[in-house]
Amino acid sequence: MTEKQNLKDTVEQKVKRSIGRDNLKNVGRRICSIRNNYTLTQQQMADKLLISRNYLSELENGHRVPPGPILVALEAVFMVNREWISNGSGDMLKSSADKALKARGVEHEDIVELLKGFRTMSYDGRKKLMNIMRIFIIVENKEQQHGNS
Repeated sequence: MTEKQNLKDTVEQKVKRSIGRDNLKNVGRRICSIRNNYTLTQQQMADKLLISRNYLSELENGHRVPPGPILVALEAVFMVNREWISNGSGDMLKSSADKALKARGVEHEDIVELLKGFRTMSYDGRKKLMNIMRIFIIVENKEQQHGNS
């Protein structure tokens, strides 16, 4: 066994000890909850995390320990609380992300509804909607600049 493999095994063993064997299924359920919260398929979430769909499935089913980089990616990409993933304590979403959305008048349910609608659209429909949104954002930013002048 190489030194790199020994280090990898040691890191995975530390993560395993911190999560606990019986809690591994719960960690998998929480990862699945994140995916469902963002209305993603396993393939879509796996693509965002740069892992295979099969590996994500093993994580969700509690067959694999999520390594540190996956926990960090989940935290960064999906704005979730790492403590919540590991042991279920605290809120799923980081409070700063939740506060930022609420400050703009955006409710989590609105985002979920928007994502669900977006997923049902055709590819061409999505492209058209994205173009409309880009134009809208440009116009709104200019209006805000003129309002602040």
